[in-house]
Amino acid sequence: MKKNNLPPLISIVLPCYNPVDGWCQTLENNIAELNGRLPSNRIQYIISNDGSTRLDKSKVCLLTASDNVIFLDNVVNEGKGSAIRKGTLHADGDIIIYTDIDFPFGTDPIVEMVKIFDENPQCWFVYGNRTSEYFKKLPLKRKMISKGLHLLNRIFLSGHITDTQAGIKGLRREVLPEVQRTKTNTFVFEIELIRKLIRKKVDIQSVNVFANPSIIFSDFSFKVLFKEAVSLSRIFMMSWAWNEVL
Repeated sequence: MKKNNLPPLISIVLPCYNPVDGWCQTLENNIAELNGRLPSNRIQYIISNDGSTRLDKSKVCLLTASDNVIFLDNVVNEGKGSAIRKGTLHADGDIIIYTDIDFPFGTDPIVEMVKIFDENPQCWFVYGNRTSEYFKKLPLKRKMISKGLHLLNRIFLSGHITDTQAGIKGLRREVLPEVQRTKTNTFVFEIELIRKLIRKKVDIQSVNVFANPSIIFSDFSFKVLFKEAVSLSRIFMMSWAWNEVL
């Protein structure tokens, strides 16, 4: 999709909640790398803070000194789904990609997604597909949760959708209304979104993603797991009751 014969504007939405020390330098490095790898594209970066209790605002000011970096300070922690919806509301891009603020998969999948959209006009959504090497690095609890979600994906989603929970997705602007119509605030909101897109017969593709060697995997508390389980149950129960996705 090009306007006035210019390469498409790309919006990178970065949900953020209590990032680890050094996050600002990591982000600066990835911004510089991505700008260098996509020199023909204009790139907008949107940091969507989801109620972080430890975030050095002075570092944020340094980042937002650049015209292409926006900081959204959502003071209440509502969940990743909420942070992404709020971030995408401010996205001006023809192509919108969201990933975690530490760029856990690096810039490779972003560059590949942009290429897919450029070469496949009918493709409207691209998801990251984690490889077996990725799962070998996961803590046991997260590995078990991921395997369980894979099974649910096979049951409730298209057999071609292998992974819903990798923290990177890309979409054309035409799909943005479907993102905003999701109701789930937690991590599993992407299952709700992908089910909506499948019902609309949107062309969906994937890119394989690999974890950065420096990535630090957090472990989910039982409180978080309970919230995710409730959200997941709500998605499927309402889908069955109304024969449609929320």
